[in-house]
Amino acid sequence: MCPNHPAYRAISHVPWRDPVIIRPLHMDLCRQDGRGPELLRVHYDGRGVRPVAIDYADKDGGGVRNVLLRKAQVFKFTPEEVDGDTLIRWSETKGAAIVCLGRSLWLRSFNPLHLDRCQHFRVMFYDEFLDVVCEGLDVQPGPYL
Repeated sequence: MCPNHPAYRAISHVPWRDPVIIRPLHMDLCRQDGRGPELLRVHYDGRGVRPVAIDYADKDGGGVRNVLLRKAQVFKFTPEEVDGDTLIRWSETKGAAIVCLGRSLWLRSFNPLHLDRCQHFRVMFYDEFLDVVCEGLDVQPGPYL
């Protein structure tokens, strides 16, 4: 199919490449220098369906911290080697490994029934990225209990 054909653009569209304001978050607690902190463990809810927290090793030698996900609704992990997202210029996030993409097209592609308070967040870890639609996230010291 020809790249100029209208159907080609529809098929090849990447869901979150709409104009969006990228807000770096928790710049002092979850840092990256081209690679994010090492992901140590993902904690899921009692049914093992949704992530509730993620432990990671602080890059600045501050020990273990965790990212607490508030009411995660949608998530995906993508290995760094196959990630094709060029929307985020990580060198411009002031060292933050967490960004908020707000009400991205990816978020809006899902049924909005439970998503009115949610935003799209992206977390850079050393070997993978986490995209998550949730009501918010917090960074806390120590592993998740």
